Amino acid sequence: MAGLTFVFGGKGGSGKTTLAAMVLRRLLRIGRRPVLAVDADPNATLGLMLGQQVGGMIADLRDRMGEAAQTVSEIPKQRLLDQWMAELVSEGEGFDLLTMGRPEGPKCYCYVNGLLRRYLKELPRNYSAVVVDCEAGMEYLSRLTMEDIETLVLVAEATPVGVMTIRRIMELADSLPIRVHRRILVLNKVGLAGEGGSSAERLKLPETGQVVRVPFDPDLYRRCAAGEPLDDEAGGPAKEAVEELVSLCLESARELISKTERKEPIS
Repeated sequence: MAGLTFVFGGKGGSGKTTLAAMVLRRLLRIGRRPVLAVDADPNATLGLMLGQQVGGMIADLRDRMGEAAQTVSEIPKQRLLDQWMAELVSEGEGFDLLTMGRPEGPKCYCYVNGLLRRYLKELPRNYSAVVVDCEAGMEYLSRLTMEDIETLVLVAEATPVGVMTIRRIMELADSLPIRVHRRILVLNKVGLAGEGGSSAERLKLPETGQVVRVPFDPDLYRRCAAGEPLDDEAGGPAKEAVEELVSLCLESARELISKTERKEPIS
């Protein structure tokens, strides 16, 4: 098991990709490296946020494997697949990036999800931390891309609609054969459009254990609107909240590792 795993989920436009990129930068600053960044959203933008060129996508392998199946080769197909998967990892400074991508045309995601599931079982043991940016909505859970989630970070805007989406994601997670060790609710963009902090306080939040409130950050908004990568200088008001989020996830990892070592039941 990797030392720390973040899985980011939430409604589209909630800012989960931005927060995933900021969390990765924070991990690198505190010495957690190497980090594996996984862009599991077909609308892949994590590489853009990290300023990292995407060399290839898992979605591209389906057609490539289909062609290989039609030819005779001395190299076993599984070895070919492992080699091609390794070539897809884009190396950054202190982190690697793996991108799922979107298949061309009206094709099923089953094969692509199967490859991603297999990769997420094998690769993380080589990294100090893993940050997974999932597809918006709830499909990533029902596809069972990950069956054992150390920390599920649920990102929502501080609105009734945003909180309703998170509640539904949690209900779906409870109904599926997956294990989520800890859930952290992140209310993002608090104070946007002149809203006071009290409006977020009035929301009926689901029971998650921890809630992190990230204030609306004009610098992040400007960078995202311009398509600029998020470096160590990005963000002002949001940085402290991201530090809090990372601290909570580190605490979660330590508790889980401690239970595993003591062979206690893991809820």
